[in-house]
Amino acid sequence: MAYASSLTRSAFIALCVVGCQPVCIALGQSAPVQLVCVDDDAIGYATFQSHNQKVVANGHGIFMTHLRRRNVEYTAQTWRLSRSTDRGRSFATVYEATHATNPPVIETDTDGNIYLVRADFADGNAYLYRFLAEKDFRDPVITTIPNGAAGKYAMALDSARNRIYFFAHNNTFHVIDLDGRVRSSLQLVKPGKDAVLQYPLLYLDRDGSLHAAWTTQMHDRYLYWDIHHMLSRDAGRTWHDLRNHAIKPPVVADHTGPALRISLDDEFESHTWLSSFLVNDRKVHFLYLAQTDPPRQHYVRYDVATGRREIDRQPTFQGTANRVHGLDGFFAVRADRQDSPLYCVGRDKEGHVVCLSSDDNGDTWQDHARSDRTFNVYSIGGCRHVTDDGHIIGSFTDSQSSNQATAHNSSVYFFKIRTAPRD
Repeated sequence: MAYASSLTRSAFIALCVVGCQPVCIALGQSAPVQLVCVDDDAIGYATFQSHNQKVVANGHGIFMTHLRRRNVEYTAQTWRLSRSTDRGRSFATVYEATHATNPPVIETDTDGNIYLVRADFADGNAYLYRFLAEKDFRDPVITTIPNGAAGKYAMALDSARNRIYFFAHNNTFHVIDLDGRVRSSLQLVKPGKDAVLQYPLLYLDRDGSLHAAWTTQMHDRYLYWDIHHMLSRDAGRTWHDLRNHAIKPPVVADHTGPALRISLDDEFESHTWLSSFLVNDRKVHFLYLAQTDPPRQHYVRYDVATGRREIDRQPTFQGTANRVHGLDGFFAVRADRQDSPLYCVGRDKEGHVVCLSSDDNGDTWQDHARSDRTFNVYSIGGCRHVTDDGHIIGSFTDSQSSNQATAHNSSVYFFKIRTAPRD
């Protein structure tokens, strides 16, 4: 389909397919959020959490992970890897197992292989599963990442270097070849005076720089303390802040250490939790909620070249009508386009899934999508990159129980949202 360059985005009418029915979307108005229930018999923590990636797409389908069951002792969590071969209309179980783990994190390479890492709280290790496309994703090859176990963990795949980076909240950082060989492991972070590493996040930008960010938790107190960022330009061998000051591991995790702090001076005594971050066109974008009174929903942008904090939209982050407000959410861009629109997906206060878009890399934001239905949304997360056929994809749990840990009356949803015509 050819697009007339004289049409503005708000005036352009695009045709997309919902199920088998064509639907007209006035872009600049609300695009549909297409929803599929993947599991209606899961625990409330099924998609824990938005700090890592549990949904990806490649030429062989859409893949996602979630937890189905959990015991109180955290020693027997049943997890699934699911696959859709009909563009997200339905999902089938590829693999299911029970271990002492949280939902596995996943990545995919240019050959369509799936790389999955889970922790094992019982033996202290993490495990890399390689589901190969040539074997139709059967019989995964499993290798050990020694001392990689932790409740929160993140992964990034570096196709240019044929490596995987794995960052766990036991302070360890691991570099692994795509064949499963562990190249190096080190203590990247250490406890600070007031707080320790809690939620790690990773992102590999188009230049090959690896960005790490994290949320800390205060010692001996339930309080998410502050948020930090640093980066490596040489595959994790050396680290710097955005002003190119060297940072030597192990890095003090909290505000007493050298890593750039994203949260503000007056937010220490309120929960601050980093939902997601992403690098696009030499800008680093952060999404976090500060549970101050009243709460502040932050969208923050830093410049990679100067380290300058350029934008901080708070206490609200919204388009015209849609407002992102919550502890979880994620950004997405086209991986292969420098000028890709930037998308942010989250929930609003009423429980709609909402999506904002920016055509100018975060300077301004517009409404892009909102679900018709509301949910008791827990842990909405998704793929960092827009799919080849132009969709944002993600998952969340519609949590229906006060006992989120073990009761299994909650539902896991997959969703996708059509992007703008230029994508």
